[in-house]
Amino acid sequence: MEKTFEENLKELEEVVNGLESSELTLDEALEKFKRGVELTKKCSQKLEEAENKIKILINGKEEDFEIEE
Repeated sequence: MEKTFEENLKELEEVVNGLESSELTLDEALEKFKRGVELTKKCSQKLEEAENKIKILINGKEEDFEIEE
């Protein structure tokens, strides 16, 4: 099951906190950075989808999309 925006954002915050730690090796930091980029893309995609749904609602075409629960 795909993670929610909030779950991805929380993990991204954890990644950032980990990167701010001086305890990481270079390889560990690179892995965390890579994961952070992946999470950033997922969060951006979810935000873009939400923005598009809002635009549809504003334009009065609610039947054009389904709300995922």
